[in-house]
Amino acid sequence: MKKLLQMMMVLLMLNAFAQNKEFIKLKGDIPNNGEGDYNSLIVIDKRINKSIGFLPFGDNREMKEVSFSKSAEEDLVGWYQKSNLKGGKQDLVLVLHNLDLSVKETEERKNIGRINFSVQSFVKEGDRYRFLYKKDTVFMFSHRDVSDIMVKNIHHLFSLYFDRTYKAKPVNYILSIDEVSDYKSYVRNFPVFKNEVFKDGIYLDYNSFFRQTPEEGNYVIERFEEGKPYRAVKNDNGKKKKIPLHKAYVFVENGKAYKNTFSGFQEVFKNEKGVFLLTKPDSLFPPQYDLKLGLMFGLAGAIADAIMYSPKSGSGKTVQEIYIDPMTGQYDFVDILNAEKTE
Repeated sequence: MKKLLQMMMVLLMLNAFAQNKEFIKLKGDIPNNGEGDYNSLIVIDKRINKSIGFLPFGDNREMKEVSFSKSAEEDLVGWYQKSNLKGGKQDLVLVLHNLDLSVKETEERKNIGRINFSVQSFVKEGDRYRFLYKKDTVFMFSHRDVSDIMVKNIHHLFSLYFDRTYKAKPVNYILSIDEVSDYKSYVRNFPVFKNEVFKDGIYLDYNSFFRQTPEEGNYVIERFEEGKPYRAVKNDNGKKKKIPLHKAYVFVENGKAYKNTFSGFQEVFKNEKGVFLLTKPDSLFPPQYDLKLGLMFGLAGAIADAIMYSPKSGSGKTVQEIYIDPMTGQYDFVDILNAEKTE
């Protein structure tokens, strides 16, 4: 009888503990539709803070801790194994750096939710690692039950991330396990950061720019009468080779770099934090590209890879430092979004 009572007390305590938690449910299949053939998934949880967040749920705004059912490693690996049979010589490595949820109520009494999401993936063969894909961003939601909406959509974020990882081609550069685990230290060794000035030349993609390996030959930038650059030309043994600048990622002239953007070439700078443009975010995208679409992407069950800016801040029209990720060539808006307040 005593043992039975003790067991009942334990069950009651476990039930009470579970009621104060909201578990992430990783639903659906994530089959590999890409070209990579992986034997298994390895998850490295590098989050400094293992807590995902304490959020208000329901009409009574009951505070609950958002959590994986077991752990990030066990849950993600188990989810992956359900739709991916073992095969191949390589392993897929996923490094989780941040998964943080928060909620604030605005003056208009709208619930605004934010998900800080930072994940990197690599292919592993033996003790050799090669970079595949990464995403560092802030997703934002607006809904009466925003906590519930965010938790229900986390599996969509990871599902889309896996899909893009499957389709990504690994870079040729070999990394060690330490470089995989400490990505920021690794990229700081790129030539673009070590060299005092940018190397003159034409760069057709972001990888060649950050590695500072321009197209071979001495190219001269040709301009229209008003001074706008339009192509690069080199003389190769009497034969001219021409590269239209709209095909270039960056061109560097006299140590100054200019990046191809929607609104034309804009100067590239660098500091101790990285390589950046000093510009308005709105100038980097076409007018029909709505930077506020992010608040709706989860409600329809699909993910829009857009970013919602705080309507009050007008950050899309403010000149800011917009950093470029060395491993993807994408613009990094995380610092801007984290600096904004959703009060």
